[in-house]
Amino acid sequence: MTITKRLRRYRGWIALAALVAVGGTAYALTRPTTDAATKTTYTTEAAANGTLSVTVSGTGNLEVDGTTDVYPATSGTVASVKVAEGDEVSEGDVLFTLDADTAEAATAKALASYRQSQQSVAQASANLVKAKNNLADLEDRADEPSSTVTSADIAAAKAEVSSASAGLTSSKASVTVASLDYEQTKGAESDLVVKAPASGVIYELNIEVGDAVATSSGSTSSGSSNAGVTGANSTASTSSSAPIVIAPKQPLAVHLTVNEVDLPSLKVGQRADIAFDALPDVTATGKVYEISDAGTSSSGVVTFDVWLSIDVADERLRSAMSSSATIVTNVVKDALLVPNAAVKSDGNGGYYVQTLDANGVPQKVVVETGEASATQTQILSGIVEGDVVVTASSSATSSTTSSGGGFMMGGMGGGPRD
Repeated sequence: MTITKRLRRYRGWIALAALVAVGGTAYALTRPTTDAATKTTYTTEAAANGTLSVTVSGTGNLEVDGTTDVYPATSGTVASVKVAEGDEVSEGDVLFTLDADTAEAATAKALASYRQSQQSVAQASANLVKAKNNLADLEDRADEPSSTVTSADIAAAKAEVSSASAGLTSSKASVTVASLDYEQTKGAESDLVVKAPASGVIYELNIEVGDAVATSSGSTSSGSSNAGVTGANSTASTSSSAPIVIAPKQPLAVHLTVNEVDLPSLKVGQRADIAFDALPDVTATGKVYEISDAGTSSSGVVTFDVWLSIDVADERLRSAMSSSATIVTNVVKDALLVPNAAVKSDGNGGYYVQTLDANGVPQKVVVETGEASATQTQILSGIVEGDVVVTASSSATSSTTSSGGGFMMGGMGGGPRD
């Protein structure tokens, strides 16, 4: 092979290598590139004047309020029961009666005691007369010249008179006591008929015929024990041991438990909105009428009992139903309000909100806060009505694609040919 032919072959290979290199460079310069950008969107709301209602919420149950325990005025055995649970009664209606035999026996016993005390008075009176006569006789005989009566005899007779006089005084006192007991026992016969001390509904009936019942300070021999006071009212609807318990015709109240942190803001008379789990279509209004003085601690959480009256009770409401209530503790009128989400803590006890500048960039503004509800906060200073504050933000990432610079390549001729 001649040198000229060999050079021609080398020139061909060199040209091919150059073409491949230039093509790779062109691809690198024209390959697309992608750029990512993050965009933040802010949700805002304007500060506005309005009325702020500050509330405290609690949950609990319906209870019977203001019940009256009914006891007999005298002990005895139940002879008849005139009512049943759920019955409506008026003041003076007969509830139950006691066995007359018991009262008659008690009266007879008291009468016998009274008569015995009268006999004791008569005997004591006779003893005193006898002692006085004996003393007088001794004193008369002592004046005789031949008398054997000594001064000791006179002293003993005087002591006997004093003793008899004291005995008579004691017997007379016994007669007074026995007489009163007898009169009370006779009056107790009228107590055999137990009547309703107030109008209402029979809430509990704890007796039946044959039960032995006692007054409020006594006890019964049946399954119903008595330990109350006739006519005593109770706030809570705890089960009573009284023979009969009467509740008002509209007896329901709401018994709530509230957290200790809310207690300072609660006062008797505050208005409340009440809801009932079992009756979602029923709502009621009421007022706070009692706040417990003592709290209850459970698992480190301290709660207090609060009772609400119900202004108008729906007839479907029943004792023990689950309830919830929102109590209005304060109302601030013409307050500058922003959503709670707009108010941030600076970590040092202060607060701030964020407003957007002309470029849409959030800026901190220190504010002074006042009252707050579950959704809004009162602003006392720092912003004015109409100022737009940030309540939330969200970020989204977007991307753009671009190509590199072009690369133009002209024709490529071969080497000179020989």
